[in-house]
Amino acid sequence: MADLIRSSENKTFYVLINPNDFIANNNSKTNQSFFSVPRGNDNDNLMFIPNPNFKGGFVSPFQVNLLGNYMAEYDLELHRNLYFNSYPSRLNAIFLFENEDEAAKYKERNLNHVGNRVLKAAKSVGEYVYSKHDSGWIDFLRLPGWKDSETIFNTCNAYWEGKQVSHCILQHFGKKWIEDPIWEILFTGTISF
Repeated sequence: MADLIRSSENKTFYVLINPNDFIANNNSKTNQSFFSVPRGNDNDNLMFIPNPNFKGGFVSPFQVNLLGNYMAEYDLELHRNLYFNSYPSRLNAIFLFENEDEAAKYKERNLNHVGNRVLKAAKSVGEYVYSKHDSGWIDFLRLPGWKDSETIFNTCNAYWEGKQVSHCILQHFGKKWIEDPIWEILFTGTISF
């Protein structure tokens, strides 16, 4: 698996830190490090299971957005567990970037999410594992509207395989959908500032 890296060699990454988040701020300034949640033996990282008895009906726009974002993570985690189990989980990894340009592109595309986060350089410490993925697949999964199971499977598979979203032909509501890649790093291990 070419996009799964295991190493203990020192490497520099970049991370966007929320200065208003007490834990992130404390860890970056006081402890001068972050560490990912260690992987357990059961690898079940899903906190909520969709209700199989839900029959549809009215759901508020707020709930549609919230649940749509969670379903993207849910589908990706199920797919990872089944086909890419050795990869870091999006639900317990540290999200990093290989360079400042990727972080800047991510911030520009995701201003509502990033807000006033500050970009910091960090170095890996000790042994770590990471995988590299185009975050455009996440954007596609989170688009409003229904996606059939084959589309969800193919999208999740392409994300975990490290494929570039701009190399694929995607449609949303009958129109061509494309984005430039933004490469995110899913990192398990420790980084220091």
